[in-house]
Amino acid sequence: MKAAIAFFVLGLLFGFSAQAHPGSGLAVDAQGRVFFTAGPMIVMVETNGVARTIVYDAKNEKFYQLHHIQRAPDGGWLTASDVGNAIWRFTPEGKLSRFYPPENDDRPLRVGSGGDPFAVDREGNVYAVNSRQNSFTQILKVSAEGRVRVLAGGDWGFADGQGAEAKFGDLHGGSMIAGPDGALLLTDDYARVRRVGSNGVVTTVAGGATRGFANGPGVEARFNGATGLALDAQGNVLVVEFSGRIRVISPTRMVSTLAGTGRKGSKDGPLLEATFDEPTGIAVAPGGDLFVLEPHVHRVRKISAGRVITIHEGLP
Repeated sequence: MKAAIAFFVLGLLFGFSAQAHPGSGLAVDAQGRVFFTAGPMIVMVETNGVARTIVYDAKNEKFYQLHHIQRAPDGGWLTASDVGNAIWRFTPEGKLSRFYPPENDDRPLRVGSGGDPFAVDREGNVYAVNSRQNSFTQILKVSAEGRVRVLAGGDWGFADGQGAEAKFGDLHGGSMIAGPDGALLLTDDYARVRRVGSNGVVTTVAGGATRGFANGPGVEARFNGATGLALDAQGNVLVVEFSGRIRVISPTRMVSTLAGTGRKGSKDGPLLEATFDEPTGIAVAPGGDLFVLEPHVHRVRKISAGRVITIHEGLP
């Protein structure tokens, strides 16, 4: 029910085409190969542009939808099942195994239910969302040994603070990433970027109560459909807006526009002339190039040398 409501509301807000709820499932490895989720599949795009499906659960025995891709502590790749039963490890060769819960361990905690975001830090701790629409939202921390505690969050709403004093809105359909300092970054209600410290202290990095478009310092900035998140080597936070822009939050929390006009389209070209078609995911390559996912058309765009180019479209 929650997934259906979130999808319906997002559709009303941004007018995207009827489809299964999209996610920000996009990653790029050290060799420059791009991975993206497409329903029960993971597609890999080679550096020469050739794409092939490496994971496919045709009978939906393990999962129905895959929404997010995260880095594993050992450098591999993880994705979460839509039904929330497991986090799966996958390899470029297509090998699939269970990361959480471990094999032969049927812990009851749901991770990624209905497309909720999740994150995994360098120590192997798993971060999951526990929420009920318009009632409460919590961020759970699950240790590698399986110990579960509430890191932050309580009643539904908005409030910075520590632990249960903090409030979150709609995290479903957004993104969550673990930074090198052990803190989490997440998109909240498609309008804010929040930070959750390892001590449970929640602060708002950028954005405000109203959706819109405005660059500027931190909470004075406005986002219109903030979904995907990534961190670059300089500590900048890259934010994908479903409405068609790529925004940057600097380490000093200054928000600017990197690419896109805010109009729907698929025009390649100079950064601020290019258009995007309902993007949700972003990934940073080791060399600094950016990749953006437009999931409903299975299109991957590349941002490099001041230009946006399309490197893949469709399913193989």
